[in-house]
Amino acid sequence: MYFFYQIVGGSLAYLLMGDDITGEKSNINLIRLILSFGQFMFILAPAVLLVMLKGDKVKEAFRLKSPHIGIFLLSLLGILLVQPFLQSFVYFQNELIFSIPGSEFIKSLKELFDSLEETTLSLVKASSLVEFILVLFVIAVTPAISEEFLFRGLVFSNFEKVISAGRAIFLSGLIFALFHFHPFNLIPLIVLGVYLTFVTYHSDSIFTAIACHFLNNFISAAAVYIYGIESFGSETMSGNEKLEFGLAGLASLIAFLILLKIITRISGKKKNEFTLTQ
Repeated sequence: MYFFYQIVGGSLAYLLMGDDITGEKSNINLIRLILSFGQFMFILAPAVLLVMLKGDKVKEAFRLKSPHIGIFLLSLLGILLVQPFLQSFVYFQNELIFSIPGSEFIKSLKELFDSLEETTLSLVKASSLVEFILVLFVIAVTPAISEEFLFRGLVFSNFEKVISAGRAIFLSGLIFALFHFHPFNLIPLIVLGVYLTFVTYHSDSIFTAIACHFLNNFISAAAVYIYGIESFGSETMSGNEKLEFGLAGLASLIAFLILLKIITRISGKKKNEFTLTQ
């Protein structure tokens, strides 16, 4: 599925648009629709088909049921709470990496991924409300549905059959992070992937993860729409600003961990069901 989406989908976009994907002559909206089509066709459809071919019940495998409303709302709050921690982690992680002597190769690798991210941001940028709605469909709605059916549906449900819930949650989140193939965002992606699987497990509904995934991507898309691409460049902080940024990230992490504990208590899942060593 990864091959079909990344290679076949990318090849389709190239064949239709040529190498001027983000230039003035390209139809950016067509590219967005191609990307959306690629996720539905090469991620969502195969995930559903594989479950059906295995003989599993689609409703059970994908947890197509109403979530616990309290856990659902707390899960959405968790996405908001964890954002400062993820942002501060990436900032200080990069500062640490680039301060290491002989890190020229890492810097050149970072520049490569930054250039790829700029291309992605050009697809997210919208100049009108109507265009922003289209961007939301491609950037937030499509991956929230397609990727959740793959990772919190097919992958997680199969892991649950052979290993403990805790290990299944962690491995599903790890695969989710590796799928996005961004080494400098690996830890935040693992946190997000594990969290999405965690709330799916405790709410017993994939709709919780879909809503959280949508909210996470909506925040990024809305930030680009409101503040522009320029705001995503690296900024130099003073010592006091770094301290405040770090403390905000720490407070975010503490609040997030407390929320996880609350969700676990509400769900009533047994402690021995959630272990990484079982």
